[in-house]
Parts: sequence; C-alpha cells; structure tokens
Amino acid sequence: MRADTQAQAKIEYVRKRLYVTDKAPALSVDLDGYVRCGLSGEMTESDMLVLGLVLALRNADWKAKLIDRVKEKMEGASTPLSRVTRAFEMLTDK
Repeated sequence: MRADTQAQAKIEYVRKRLYVTDKAPALSVDLDGYVRCGLSGEMTESDMLVLGLVLALRNADWKAKLIDRVKEKMEGASTPLSRVTRAFEMLTDK
C-alpha cells in the first residue's frame, strides 16, 4: 500500500447480521433494535421461520405495530415477576 492510501483507509466496526450454526436457528435483537440471526446451512423450515422474522422486522411499520400490541397486553404489569408472568400467559394463550 502506498502511504497516501494508508492515510485514507479507515477501519470500521461491522456488526454481524448472520451467524452460521450447526445447532438450532436463533434470533437476537440488541437493545438498540439491531437484529441478527443464526441459521444452519440446511435451511430447514425452522431456519426459514427465523429468516422470515428477521426480514419482517426490517419493516418499521410492522415492527412498531407488533411492539404496540405487546405493550397493550403488558399494561398493568409493573414488576419483573408480573411482566414475566404476563409474557408466559401470552405464550400459553390459545
């Protein structure tokens, strides 16, 4: 590299969006809303579901509506225990 090229080059931190795994696919959302996933090379239906959710979360309107629906169901749950209990109730609701 020439000296002037070295002066212009900058190193940037790049957050990974995709991890390849040999285990179950997974989805992770950072506190700032950054979404990443782990998928297997098999691209099973489970992988496709995780990938589909990641793609859906790119739609800001859909994501905001989803968060609003969950917030509405969480109303009144003011302690860690009540929030976890409410989440469990939502997961077991049919």
